[in-house]
This record gives sequence, structure tokens and C-alpha cells, in this order.
Amino acid sequence: MIGFFLAYVSLVLSSCQVFAYQMTAEEATFFSYKFMTMAIAVALPALAAGFAVARTGTSAIASITEKPELFGKTVIFVGLAEGIAIYGLLVAFLIWITGA
Repeated sequence: MIGFFLAYVSLVLSSCQVFAYQMTAEEATFFSYKFMTMAIAVALPALAAGFAVARTGTSAIASITEKPELFGKTVIFVGLAEGIAIYGLLVAFLIWITGA
């Protein structure tokens, strides 16, 4: 859900940036593609992280009910699954920073 919201915000920002400056059609197309790739770079890893956390979270809860001493080990796997979304956000920032 957050990925779709960020995709919407990035598309709105790209259209605002196109209208705020006097750009040629090629520059406007470049910026719109740039923000669309940023939206994709955030949305897809966010969906993948949600799927991974759902899988590892249910497995972690099941294993903790059997053996409560495994809590520390299972939290690591859930945290690694959540890191996928953070990597997507970092890639989006790298796309934003590197402008031509």
C-alpha cells in the first residue's frame, strides 16, 4: 500500500516539476521516466518485502510457540526480509540523485 502511495506521489511530483520549469519535450519525458522508475524501484521491493515478512513471520510465530528460545534467531530472518524494502528505497534515492 505504501509503495502505491509513493508511486502516486512521485508521479504527481514529476508532473509538478515539468510544469514548474520551462522544459523541452525531451527533458519532460526524461523526468517523467525518472520518477516512474523511482516509483517502480520502491513499489516492487515493498510488495516483495510484504510477501517475505508474511511468510517468515508466520513461520517465526509457529516456531516460537514450539520453542520460545528461538525468538532471537527468528527475529533476524524477519528483519532480513524487511531489508528488501529498504534496499528499494535506497535505489530510488540513487536514481533521484543521479540526474543527467
